[in-house]
Amino acid sequence: MRTRSTAGFLAITSGLVATFLSGSLVVGCGLANTPVQVGTSLSGNWSFAPSTSAVIILNLGFTQGAYETVSAVARLTGASCVSPTTDILLTGSVGGTNQMLLISSPFNGTTLTLKGQVTPDGKEIANASWSFAGGNCSTIGTADVTATDYSEISGTYTGNFADTDGNQLPVSAFLEQTTQPDQNGQFSLSGTATFPNNTCFSEQPTLTTSLVTGSSLSMTYSDPGSGAVLTASGTFNSAATQLTIANWSISGGYCNGDSGTGLLTEQ
Repeated sequence: MRTRSTAGFLAITSGLVATFLSGSLVVGCGLANTPVQVGTSLSGNWSFAPSTSAVIILNLGFTQGAYETVSAVARLTGASCVSPTTDILLTGSVGGTNQMLLISSPFNGTTLTLKGQVTPDGKEIANASWSFAGGNCSTIGTADVTATDYSEISGTYTGNFADTDGNQLPVSAFLEQTTQPDQNGQFSLSGTATFPNNTCFSEQPTLTTSLVTGSSLSMTYSDPGSGAVLTASGTFNSAATQLTIANWSISGGYCNGDSGTGLLTEQ
């Protein structure tokens, strides 16, 4: 009886240990292979600017959200201490309380620290601040900044281009913005444009090059039939429902040299 009881006890114990170890291995593997989301995820096209001045603006594209590491690529415009084409690489995290902390790799001897409180939906960063320490850009110093999330430009936009003589040219453009930034933290567009009853183009112009960063955009359309090339640049609102074209111009074709301004609204 004792022998059978001991054997039974050992069998049950061995089974429990095996089950426990098996479960531990499964859970352990799961933790090893599945990134843990620490805070609210961040993505898209953002700008940061001090409330006291809109001259210096940091335009930023998030390349990775809030899974173990937050990373972004930014460019600083309006500052004399660094070229507006210098990529500023930032890494950090969004903590469990949604507090964002990003620190840059040194650029021109300067290190940038960016902080803020991320809202649960990831669409706003409150109480944001930046701090430039060391190097050429240390003179920018520390300041409270306003963070703006710019929605993707996506859909059909219609309106008018006005030339320098006041003529109104109807325009309809279909645009789609990339969801992820490129290696420079910037975004691009694809699409076509229609200019009804316009002799400037013999075929429907196609968008060949473009750039979206912060509130700024630029586009180049080409018409292979007439050889005309239309370039347009301007700004857009944070909801991406209105595109304000500060300047457009045409080179080549029947309307070579024409230029003006425009306004397009999402339909």
